Amino acid sequence: MRPHTDQQRMLADAARQFAADRCLSHRLRACRHRTPDHDGVVWREMAALGWLGVLVPEAEGGLGSGLADMGQLAYEWGAGSGPEPLVATGGLAMTLIVHGDGPARARLLSRTMEGEALPAVAWLSPGAQCTSTPNGWEVTGQARFVTPADATDFLLVLPEGSGQPVVNVSASVEGLSVKREQRADGSGAAWLNLQQVKVPEAAMVATGTGAWEAAERARDVGLVLVAVAMAGSMRTINAMTQDYLRTRVQFGKPIGSFQALQHKAVDMHIAEQLARDVAQNACARIDAGCTSDERACLASRAKARAGESLDRIARAAVQLHGAIGYTDEYDLSLHLNRALTWSAWLGNADEHVRRYARHVGPFEAAEA
Repeated sequence: MRPHTDQQRMLADAARQFAADRCLSHRLRACRHRTPDHDGVVWREMAALGWLGVLVPEAEGGLGSGLADMGQLAYEWGAGSGPEPLVATGGLAMTLIVHGDGPARARLLSRTMEGEALPAVAWLSPGAQCTSTPNGWEVTGQARFVTPADATDFLLVLPEGSGQPVVNVSASVEGLSVKREQRADGSGAAWLNLQQVKVPEAAMVATGTGAWEAAERARDVGLVLVAVAMAGSMRTINAMTQDYLRTRVQFGKPIGSFQALQHKAVDMHIAEQLARDVAQNACARIDAGCTSDERACLASRAKARAGESLDRIARAAVQLHGAIGYTDEYDLSLHLNRALTWSAWLGNADEHVRRYARHVGPFEAAEA
């Protein structure tokens, strides 16, 4: 991400230094295949630095900035493949909370900014039921691939058209079972099964027709920020590959001197720059204000481009490294496995090409 303001340069410099100190390979490896799959101390440090309040209005104790500023943090954290859920909680969940209007909003916002709460957004599968009771709501349904898996709170989003609120339930609430599913990078995703979970009125985060709009806005913010983080990962993979091409010697000279491999390295660089600039353009245009259809197009375009570019770069990196590129012991594996996870999260490139096609018609009609 190219910083364009003094504040963005400050955020980028601070995030780069923080990631360099915290995203050491031994810590990344230690966080894999364990519960929790991140470091609570590092998460609270990020909260103390104000990272979780970048998208929160100043009147509520946040920085009051937009995606362009938050993107600087996501880009550097993505470059380090940090395991802490900056995008999933600091971007996706935080946006849903900020744009909510329910009674649970204020307390959850404060606890999340301080690093005490770790909320995760859960889109319930079709067929989920949320029925009104004298004391609130009763929810039955399932949600898969919920991140972070070790969340303290789950923000339940009912299927589109249900007209139901977004509600907050504790991870320990009666009637909720959480199954942990392992992902490619060693992190976990939660599979939620809710059976007649009682939710009081005070647990509503967003209500009425604004609930689905808040959830869709949060989804788009999450898509753009994960595309930015993926661009950061591409930067690291390309840097590692170029360094290897300079040091690996074959036939008495560095393999990076061979023109065929130089062409591949250039293709990787172009793919990285294209993905980064598409994501940065989405940040700027959403910050400037746009319709919901335009926002969906920008978010899906950024995620689709990032997914295609990262897949191309990851495959080429393994090929150019040769056998060592396949080994888990080599640090390239940390970034490649994170790439697999990010590419699938919130939908892969093919899904977002289709989503773009669904929203581009109404957007172009409104512009005509």
